[in-house]
Amino acid sequence: MDTISDPAIRQFLDAARASDSARSRAGFGALHRHRADDATLLGLLTNLAECGACVTIRTKTGIDRRGTIIAAGPGGVVIARNRTTEALLRTSAIASVRSATPLRLDGDGIPATSTSWPTLLASHLEVGDELTITISGEQATGRVRSMSRSLLILETPDSGVFYAVVDAIDEVSISVPGSIRHD
Repeated sequence: MDTISDPAIRQFLDAARASDSARSRAGFGALHRHRADDATLLGLLTNLAECGACVTIRTKTGIDRRGTIIAAGPGGVVIARNRTTEALLRTSAIASVRSATPLRLDGDGIPATSTSWPTLLASHLEVGDELTITISGEQATGRVRSMSRSLLILETPDSGVFYAVVDAIDEVSISVPGSIRHD
């Protein structure tokens, strides 16, 4: 390329380059602000699931749950709490999420599934599973006797029966002998 010797033209081109650069930086900054404004809890949970991050999730009742998010969807998340226990938390019961690993996430992840809370429960629960459910901070323990989209029936340790409305359940903790069951 030929060198521009006219100082007026060189000054004009330098000013145009500086202006383009400033517009580019401003656009990039606006894009980041826009992404932060559009961040969602579901997007963040999906990002954390993709990273396999160890998290602490605080429920609206003030209970902390620690583990690794293994699945996230609009209905809820599945957390591997240890080798023999997984927890299912309803998305609407989550108050905050804290990652033990410092990650730069934008909260715009797209969940792999679009399952509802009843569908998420049905896909992870089997007749005979031993579980603890939490409803508005109160817990009940038992073995799954039956489940429909609207009702979960547990056999309690005292040989009684506990009926729970699925939409009222905030959390389910499943004990799985051996290792966590992955569907």
